[in-house]
Amino acid sequence: MGKLSTSVLFISLLFASAGCLIKESPKATSSDLLVARGDIVVASLTSDSLVVFSPDGTFKRVLYTLPNTVGDAIAGLAWNSSTNELLVSIDGTPDRIEAVSVVTGQARNFYNNTNFFTGTPLAAGELRDTGDIVVSEGATIERFSSNGQRETYTTIWPTSVFTNAQAIVGLSSGQWLACSSTAGLRLMNDSTTSLAAVATATGAIAGTTATFGCGELSNGNIIVAWNGTTDTIQTYSSTLTGATTVYSNTGVIGDPRGLAVGENDEVYVSDGTRNVIVEIDVATGSVVNEFGLAYLNGPRSLIVIPEFN
Repeated sequence: MGKLSTSVLFISLLFASAGCLIKESPKATSSDLLVARGDIVVASLTSDSLVVFSPDGTFKRVLYTLPNTVGDAIAGLAWNSSTNELLVSIDGTPDRIEAVSVVTGQARNFYNNTNFFTGTPLAAGELRDTGDIVVSEGATIERFSSNGQRETYTTIWPTSVFTNAQAIVGLSSGQWLACSSTAGLRLMNDSTTSLAAVATATGAIAGTTATFGCGELSNGNIIVAWNGTTDTIQTYSSTLTGATTVYSNTGVIGDPRGLAVGENDEVYVSDGTRNVIVEIDVATGSVVNEFGLAYLNGPRSLIVIPEFN
């Protein structure tokens, strides 16, 4: 066989073998994602939807809308770092936790068991060290693994040591913070043996003792939105001492609900009176931006999308 025939045969075999190669499924890239790092996702209560804004407040999209807009309501938001999904606690029929994909916007069931999940889902948060998910049900607080398995520990989980938690925040220390509309603040360890409070705090301003939102700043300090007669944003030390007022103007924030903190300590507060998100500069105590008026109706919980792969 001549050199030309040999070359033709080699090329033919090469193409034939290439046709047999198994190709990997394409992986999502940043251009595929419906949200990006730093985006703000807001639960719009009255419109039963999750609305996404860029860090500068520009509207991006409605990520998710409840299929049943009559009997169901979005209550709390959390990030599941194990799956890169938003976890949405829903007060409805049935009470449940949905996981919303940031790639497709589609929701799947994370947890739904009417034998155990029978309260009023209010808040959800991911613990930093274990990756477990803590969910408030009003009178009780439940704990789940990152794949939605309910965790029980005799006399510890589920717990009723803290009621009406409206926000649950996993802290960089590994501890977690619960903020209540009736019981103030409670700092706890990520423990399966004891839920004794590490520290507690209550609102010191007369008639302003409820909180629906709180977060952690980069220096470990806690920031809280107190709701009441004199709506006020305050910071505390990491052990809940030394309350310092950052901002208080009921004409701007007349019904503070959710609160979220960005990577550079941008503080976002949802205002239920004016249907906007107010961004506050903690260092100066000034409002630097407000957005969402045309897209939000009853804004409640909000979350800043963290870095993810």
